[in-house]
Amino acid sequence: MIKYALLTIALLLCYNFPSTKSFLHCNFKAHCRIDYQQPTNTKVGSLLWHKSTNSLLLHASSVPIENEDKLLRNRLDREFFNISVPAFVGFATEPLLSIVEGIYVARLGASEQAGMGASNFAQYSVAKLYNDPLLKTTTSLVAGKSGEELSASVSTAIITAMFIGVVQSIGYALFAQQILKLVSVVPSSDMYLPALQYLRWKALGVPASTVLIVTNGIFRGRGDTQTPLYYNTLGTVVNLVLDPLLMFTAGLGISGLGLAFSLSQWLIVLPLLYLLYQKTPFQIVGLEMNFLRKALVSYLKAGSLIFLRTVAKISTYTMASSAAAKLGTTSMAAYSMTFSLGFTASQLCESLAVAAQALLARDMPLDSERKVKSARHVVRRSLQLGLLVTLCLTSITILNLNNILGQMTKSAEVRAAALHVMPIVLLTQIFKGVSSSTGGILLGGLDWTWTTTGMILASVLSIASIQLLPKSLYGLWIALSIFTSTQVLVALLRIFSNSGPWKGLVPSKIIESDNSAVPPVSYKSTN
Repeated sequence: MIKYALLTIALLLCYNFPSTKSFLHCNFKAHCRIDYQQPTNTKVGSLLWHKSTNSLLLHASSVPIENEDKLLRNRLDREFFNISVPAFVGFATEPLLSIVEGIYVARLGASEQAGMGASNFAQYSVAKLYNDPLLKTTTSLVAGKSGEELSASVSTAIITAMFIGVVQSIGYALFAQQILKLVSVVPSSDMYLPALQYLRWKALGVPASTVLIVTNGIFRGRGDTQTPLYYNTLGTVVNLVLDPLLMFTAGLGISGLGLAFSLSQWLIVLPLLYLLYQKTPFQIVGLEMNFLRKALVSYLKAGSLIFLRTVAKISTYTMASSAAAKLGTTSMAAYSMTFSLGFTASQLCESLAVAAQALLARDMPLDSERKVKSARHVVRRSLQLGLLVTLCLTSITILNLNNILGQMTKSAEVRAAALHVMPIVLLTQIFKGVSSSTGGILLGGLDWTWTTTGMILASVLSIASIQLLPKSLYGLWIALSIFTSTQVLVALLRIFSNSGPWKGLVPSKIIESDNSAVPPVSYKSTN
């Protein structure tokens, strides 16, 4: 028995050291032999003495080695945190500039304030169609690349942004009157001249702001959201300093507001491009045509699909806003207020989408076990945090609802209308937050077709609901809840379909840990 005890101790010592070979063969003078084939990713299960065969059996159960997986999960969580938190701060501080500028413009008069609002809406509608595809495709297409392929992708993105920015700037300058007519601002309106002046001066900074958007996308794709945060914050500070100086000290009025924006964009984009060049060298001219052509095709393919996705999203919001306006002043005011609560607040979840997109895109395709494990964890964490953050936002809204509505409106009628639809608004807010996570996951998987398909389907169902449901604020918010929930449903079905770029993400079967799954280790006596 002593020799069997010694053999058992020897096996356990060898087995529990990582340096032990897969096949262990010990030959002792007592003519007892230990044959052990170590199963992959297993650890000791149980020792049994088999009397009929005079052998000691070691049954190893199929239990994963947790240390390596835990280290991987911890590293991914740190990276997720490092990407999402600066992005979260950036999204949270974005409204600051608009609020302060609104206070400045209010000092000029109601016409200037209305003109700025109309001009911003007109420019946003046009710029969103082009800038959104640039940002989302750039983040995914530069992640995981290196060498000449990375340089070509970065160069192509910047060249494309420059071209689109210059075209937009010329378009705003030459066709400003026609663009303002799209938002019903005509020459006879008091707001027409302020809107025209503001739009034309702001157009000077559009090329810089477009390149800045793409540069942010490049840094995001490389897992760096801190650098864009620093420079964007610097740009906001510069803008806020220049606003009163140009508007009041220099006496430029609303034109000074547009000029301040343009100067601040150029002042930050140039040093940011230089910093990007130091980290990722790129070329504007003299590029290798093969890499340039390949990168350009990738951008055009992805960008065209994201363009359609953006059109579908803007169409839904435009239809909803138009339908609310037809309900009357009170309903429109309540819709505007509840939209800010239901959609603007949940935009903070976009920071999670940024992290998920960057971390997933670098591991595509999922052609190794490590990549699959990483993708599973990122998908799981993104969905968990998306739901958690939006539930927190919803809880805060519920607990402070009366105070929030009291600050947003003094009208009892508007407040009552908003309270009536608040349950469906909060449900929509939850779906909107989760849809940010699922959208980031699809973009990270380079699943351009399905992210566009989901948005178009959601848009069609939502617009149809607006037309078919009773014309009321409640019916309008039901349509918007259909819009957000459809995005989530389609995305989840695609992600867990185990097909396309997601093949292998979901295990095809669960392997039970039983004795038949792993061959036993046999100690046999030759006596």
